[in-house]
Amino acid sequence: MDNKPASEGLANRFKDALTDSRTFCVTWEQVPGRGASEKERESILLNSAEAARGGRVHAISITDSPGGSPTFSSATLGIEIRKLGIESLVHLALRDRNRNELEAQLYGLCAENVRNLLVISGDYPARDGFEGRAHPVFDLDPTHVMHLIKIMNGGLQYQSMGKPVTLAPTDFFAGVAVSPFKQLESELLCQYYKLDKKIRGGAGFIISQIGYDARKMQELILWLETRGHSVPALANIYALTYPAARLMHDNKIPGCVVTDKLLAELEEERKSQDKGRSARLMRAAEMYAIARGMGYKGAHIGGYNMTYEMVEFVMDKGEELYPFWKELLPKFDYPQENGFYMFQKDPANGLNTKVASARPFKGKKTALSAFSRFIDGIFFVPSHPLFKPSRKVFQGIDSVDWLNRTFVFMEHAGKGVFFDCLHCGDCSLVDTGYLCTTSQCPKGERLGPCGGSFHGWCEVYPKKRKCVWVRSYARLKAYREADTLGTYIIPPRDWQLWQTSSWINFYLGRDHTAKRLGVKPPSDSKKTATGEKAAST
Repeated sequence: MDNKPASEGLANRFKDALTDSRTFCVTWEQVPGRGASEKERESILLNSAEAARGGRVHAISITDSPGGSPTFSSATLGIEIRKLGIESLVHLALRDRNRNELEAQLYGLCAENVRNLLVISGDYPARDGFEGRAHPVFDLDPTHVMHLIKIMNGGLQYQSMGKPVTLAPTDFFAGVAVSPFKQLESELLCQYYKLDKKIRGGAGFIISQIGYDARKMQELILWLETRGHSVPALANIYALTYPAARLMHDNKIPGCVVTDKLLAELEEERKSQDKGRSARLMRAAEMYAIARGMGYKGAHIGGYNMTYEMVEFVMDKGEELYPFWKELLPKFDYPQENGFYMFQKDPANGLNTKVASARPFKGKKTALSAFSRFIDGIFFVPSHPLFKPSRKVFQGIDSVDWLNRTFVFMEHAGKGVFFDCLHCGDCSLVDTGYLCTTSQCPKGERLGPCGGSFHGWCEVYPKKRKCVWVRSYARLKAYREADTLGTYIIPPRDWQLWQTSSWINFYLGRDHTAKRLGVKPPSDSKKTATGEKAAST
């Protein structure tokens, strides 16, 4: 068998455009409908064929069940579109896939020469699935998938019949999304903490969420520059209709931001003879020009009932306006009430300087988090005098079945009362200010928030439950430790540890915290000690 990527030798026009300094990359977003033979699928294929003939769009982007409602497979459409002679950009929502299904689907896409992927957490499942709401998966985070793809691109290795097997390398070009249009300091900083992890995981490009605030648009570019990241970013340019704007304004489309001011303008525009069509296309073209002027590497164009003719208008008019992009900035002054900006405002142009803004939020201490920090400092720090004797105690508990089961019950009961513990066996309380993201985030996000929060509220429980990452930021900020949320990458949950004791797993070197702190399993420790003694002798 030829151990080469199936797509080797085939040019990737989307990747080439993003990495070519002379090209402004354009993708055109398509939204599949539900069912196999509906008009949306036929329309997408016709649009894709027309874009292929036009030669100006670098990839057709296919959403994956937006809003959490089931739609026609983005992966299947991506394969069909690729055969029309244009690159497809397949969205993969992790809401519906565990790591095994994801790997299987990736190899299927590789076999069909579909290489461009946008990996997202995905919106929480809607209530209109078969017999009600589907069970969410969220097994991996986009950061974990970036790492998986990196391994697959190098040739994934596994054991078969006791022997190592190396699979043929893939040739994926995968990117991620970010929502820079958040209102609160905690929301915004957590978005960038998580984006940094995605980039370190291997993200090849970034697409922003929908928003119309020019300062927020530029913040993403400035953040990338100040962090030293060279990953190309595409601006999300959505030709906004009034009905879509109303849904976004009312937080019915997670992560998208439309302010009162913008909604009022759209309401006036729809009174025109063309129902606001020319105004929304001009707004999209102006955003195209601004994005190019700011330093974005491309535009991710979308909109309800967009035709290829409309996409060409946005590109042509955008290129025409590009030399004058700074003059357009006052049209995109849509700040949120009491909104936080990462950088200080530049009075000369209304954008941002490279000077970081003060972070006025003081954080919030709680009695539970203070007590938890105290206990953690005694029992879960390897350098503490009590660590070694505690380790021996837990090793003994683990070796006796009835003691193990008794302790597992007691630990779960106590942590269930105080932390709403779901008994995962790989506790991350210490990473998040002693808040359980497994139980208190409906998506179980372990590396940071999804993009769906709104004014600090959880996407799934708006105005009922605060995003657990917003609360985590508040607790850690009180101790001047908020930036630790952006430091290390927690590995995906090991389901072999499910419903076991996280305390025992830590002391015996099984969980992610033990591995991060260098706590090895007792057998490894003995081997290491014996080896050191032999070497010294």
